[in-house]
Amino acid sequence: MTEWQQAEYEGQGYLLVEDALSADELDRVRRAFVEAAQVGALEDLPNQDDCFIHLVEHPNLFPIIHRILSDDVSLRSLAAVSVDPGAAGRGWQRKVASMLGVHHAASNLCLQLFVCLDDTPPDGGCLAVVPASHRFKAEVPFPDITYIEEMPHYLPLRLKAGSAAVLHGNLWQARTSNRADVALRLLEYTYVHSWMRQALPELSPQALETIYARDNLAHLFGVAAAPSYWTGKVKDYPSSDGLPQRRYSPLSSVGKGTEPNY
Repeated sequence: MTEWQQAEYEGQGYLLVEDALSADELDRVRRAFVEAAQVGALEDLPNQDDCFIHLVEHPNLFPIIHRILSDDVSLRSLAAVSVDPGAAGRGWQRKVASMLGVHHAASNLCLQLFVCLDDTPPDGGCLAVVPASHRFKAEVPFPDITYIEEMPHYLPLRLKAGSAAVLHGNLWQARTSNRADVALRLLEYTYVHSWMRQALPELSPQALETIYARDNLAHLFGVAAAPSYWTGKVKDYPSSDGLPQRRYSPLSSVGKGTEPNY
């Protein structure tokens, strides 16, 4: 994760990753999406095709996820959605709204990764955010609006096929209605810390075989044989304490004037 990406994520609460998937990867995932949709299994992706499992640790995306959430990053859920022509939007919300007792404006407990499988058409349903709203306190009310597009500072994220959006869990987000004549297909991966509850489907023997083949996947899916969920961490990445980075003056400086805060 570059310094520019870190500043962009911390300041805006989201990060766009263009061309995250190669052409071959995009084609494979699209075909797997169609097959899963045909059997009504868009919420059972790990048991449908291995490509959905491997995307959890994609080399163009997971290093960013890991840098933001820290070494104990874990997968909470993964699902797919098809925003069909004429589909209604999804109103403004925060992913962490139900997590009580946490000062989310200064925390980073949840991260969403959206992978776009189609070019977003001009009138198509798309993700929308309010930049920097991840720093809003919980008591800041949503404005009294009727339509999604009336939100102050509303920003639609019109992604290209194969691109991705990383969203802070406290960011105000929505999805606009689809007025185009084509569907928009999205994958949504939600990451949390390993000591938090997961919401994954029961994994089939075939899915578990794929997951157990790599230690990091076993950790991310919560099936690794770790002493406890407090100690589980991903391996083979530069160690990360997560973002935002906080540096403090040494305790010895307290009450003795000012020192540089670094």
